[in-house]
Amino acid sequence: MSGALNAIERMDVLAAGQGGFFYPWTSTLGADDGEEAYSRLVERHLAADLTVLEAGCGHGPDVLRFAPQVGRYMGYDFSEGFVRIAREGAQAAGLTNVELICSNSSANANGGRPRIPMDDASVDMIVSRRGPTNFILDAARVVRPGGWLIQLNPAPSPRYGWDDELPEGLRAEPARDFDMAAHIGGLLAQAGLALHSAWSFDVPECFTDARQLYAYLAWNQFHGLGLRAQPLESTLPALEAVMAKHAGPKGLDVRRRRYLWSAQVL
Repeated sequence: MSGALNAIERMDVLAAGQGGFFYPWTSTLGADDGEEAYSRLVERHLAADLTVLEAGCGHGPDVLRFAPQVGRYMGYDFSEGFVRIAREGAQAAGLTNVELICSNSSANANGGRPRIPMDDASVDMIVSRRGPTNFILDAARVVRPGGWLIQLNPAPSPRYGWDDELPEGLRAEPARDFDMAAHIGGLLAQAGLALHSAWSFDVPECFTDARQLYAYLAWNQFHGLGLRAQPLESTLPALEAVMAKHAGPKGLDVRRRRYLWSAQVL
C-alpha cells in the first residue's frame, strides 16, 4: 500500500503532516553520529563572498544556519511543500540573500541525465544534508573551479539479527546491504571528480519503548506516512517480545550510520 505514493508525494505528505522532515520517534543516540561533523565541515568552507547551493534543502533548517554566513544562498528541493516551509522560515528570519526553488535534479526529470537548476559556473559550493546524490553528475558544470561539494548521506544499518522475528511489514528491505561509499565513489568517477575526504559514522541508536521502535521501523518502510501495512496495536506484542529478548542495558540497538564526504572541482 505504501508504494501508492512516489518519492515526491511522500515528502509532500510529510510537509503537510509534520511541517518538515524530522524523525518522529524518541531514542537515545550515541555521540558523533555525523550530523554536527557535517555542519562544522561546511562552516569551515563558508565565507561572506561565496554563492552556495543546497541540493535538497528540505524544509530549510540548514538555510537558517548557513545562509547568514555567505553572500548568496540558493537551494532547491523536489517537494513544493518543503520549499514553501523553507521560504517562510527564511523570510521570518529576515534573510534577504536566499533564493529557494522547487526543482528535481534527477535523470528522470531531465531527459535522462541529472541536471542542477543553475547556470554554468554559477556557484562556489554545493552542500547537501541527506539530500539527493544525483547532483554529483552535473556538479562540474555548475561549480566554479576550486569550489567544493560536501554531502552527508544516510547509510543503511545492517540487517538486524532479530529481523525475522518482526511482523513481516516491518522487516528490513533488501537495500540494507547498499554500499553508500561505493555509490558516491562511482558517481564522482562518472563526473570526472575525485574524492577529497570521507568519514564513516556508525553509532548506537537505542530504543527502550516498543511504540517508539514501531515508529522507527514504520518510518523506514514509509508506513509512517499514514500508509501502515499493520497498525501499531497488532504489532506491539511482537515488538515487545523482540525487545525483551534482544535489548541490552541501554535498550535495543538499531545503529545510526552516516557517510560524510567532500570533493573539489579543479
